[in-house]
Amino acid sequence: MATLIPADMTFTDDAGVVESFVTAWEALGNLGRIAKGEIALIHAAAGGIGSAAVQLAKSQGAKVLATASAHNVENVLALDADAVFDYRQVDFEAEIVDVTASRGVDLIIDFVGGSYLARNIRNLAPGGRLVQVGLLEREDNAIIPLGTVLHNHLQLLGTVMKSRSRAEKRAMVHRFRDQVLPLMGMEIQPVVGANYPLSAASEALTCH
Repeated sequence: MATLIPADMTFTDDAGVVESFVTAWEALGNLGRIAKGEIALIHAAAGGIGSAAVQLAKSQGAKVLATASAHNVENVLALDADAVFDYRQVDFEAEIVDVTASRGVDLIIDFVGGSYLARNIRNLAPGGRLVQVGLLEREDNAIIPLGTVLHNHLQLLGTVMKSRSRAEKRAMVHRFRDQVLPLMGMEIQPVVGANYPLSAASEALTCH
């Protein structure tokens, strides 16, 4: 599962790449099949995987809509997202209806689950894909509006890296290495939140 670090990348930058960007590309590129000109909605876009997904979607020529908390809205806009909604202050479902003129989005990358599921499904355009990467709400018994899924020919996909076999993880890393790693440092930048010395490893894990 190892891969060579590009010559112009530091170990610090690389530490902010591997798990976040490999997982994001698996969801966005391999499963979500993002394409140029499509509209993607990225939830929890200020997080490690979310911020990676925003950049990756933009690198593929997609329009990116995102959700984040108020104090992170500017950070996500700085990643080149086209619009960011404060999920605590506005109804993202209604915002997507307005922004897309009721068409919906082509792809949603979600880390929340729970009550987001039905809203996500209603926000998908016909033929749209929802890739569920996490369950921040810790609720796995959400209601699925199956009539909408069937009528609009939607696809619901789930993924988590930890439960994959070694062979599957290697394949994920190889896809990232071949398709995305050459773009690192140019179109795509690692997001490093903070640096800690090894002596403060316990503090780093507690704070983040």
